[in-house]
Amino acid sequence: MRVFKEEQRFTQWWLIVICTIVILGIIINFFSYEKPLEQFSTFNIVSKAIGPIIGVGIFLVKMHTKIDKYGVEVWFSPFRFTKKEFRWKELEKVHTRKYKPVSEYGGWGIRGLSKPKAYNVKGNKGIQLKTRKGRYFLIGTQQPNKVDQVIRRYFNNSEE
Repeated sequence: MRVFKEEQRFTQWWLIVICTIVILGIIINFFSYEKPLEQFSTFNIVSKAIGPIIGVGIFLVKMHTKIDKYGVEVWFSPFRFTKKEFRWKELEKVHTRKYKPVSEYGGWGIRGLSKPKAYNVKGNKGIQLKTRKGRYFLIGTQQPNKVDQVIRRYFNNSEE
């Protein structure tokens, strides 16, 4: 395998249930007022719309991972500012591993405002990167065997 590409979404059943309850609760609250709609302030309307927008937005977000001859890239669309690129020459170690999302990183998503950092969507398998500067970054994957094939092809990995 020459290039590995993976797209992942937040599709956990419990996340769907929570978002649905929040969205329904906000919609019911919004329409339960007896005031006419034109009496609501703009702030009131916007603040009540934010919950459903975020709830629906979670299902539109995708995490993209690409591994090729240049290195490893990961980002969350539609947010290109989240893009991280790691060139092979910048990396000291690369390997797949099983991890504990909650205890190691505090859950899923863009994790680790300090150190270590992780981009993950679901599951407990990931691509562990260690840069030559000693920084760690974990990228969640649902396809660790395919990732291992590409890593072996492009990176002389001492941890196999």
